[in-house]
Amino acid sequence: MSFSNDMERLQEIVNWFESENPGIDESLELFEEGIKLIKNCREYLEDAKRRVTILTSDQGAESGLADG
Repeated sequence: MSFSNDMERLQEIVNWFESENPGIDESLELFEEGIKLIKNCREYLEDAKRRVTILTSDQGAESGLADG
């Protein structure tokens, strides 16, 4: 899945919790799914941050990888 898809699914889960009267089993299942999605999104953002740091570093700018 992509970052956008994961965020969209997280929003669906949040909306479900806000609008439904969830049972414990379904709540735990969706909570677990939400935690996994959050982990995926966090990893994606950390990777993006690393890439931006590399591209905007002095070395990246000198090699023409970033606008300066």
